[in-house]
Order: sequence, then structure tokens, then C-alpha cells
Amino acid sequence: MKKSIWLPILLFCAGAAVYIYSGIDYNAWKENLPLIIADLAIVVLLHFMLKKKEAYEDERKGKS
Repeated sequence: MKKSIWLPILLFCAGAAVYIYSGIDYNAWKENLPLIIADLAIVVLLHFMLKKKEAYEDERKGKS
């Protein structure tokens, strides 16, 4: 499995767990919804950047 797939998923799950379970409140996820959306946006950008990096590395190895 490629790093561009499992690393963003792992980071999103960790970030969402922090925001959802922060405090003892039952509806803590509703209060932190903007932060969860921001975390999702960062993770999606990380996925595309890692995917592009892997493509560049594959291209460089193919030319050598």
C-alpha cells in the first residue's frame, strides 16, 4: 500500500478522534465541525502532494 493512501487516512482519523472526543460533552463533534472540515481539507491536500511526489520519484527512477 502506498504512503499517499494510508498516511492521510491515518492522520484524518487521529485528528477527527481528537476533535470528536475532546471533552466529555456528548455533542463535542458539532462544536468542532469547522476544525474537522479544515483537517479533512489538509489531509486531502496531503494526499495529492504525496501522490505527486511519488510520481516524480517514479519518473526519476525510470530515467536513471
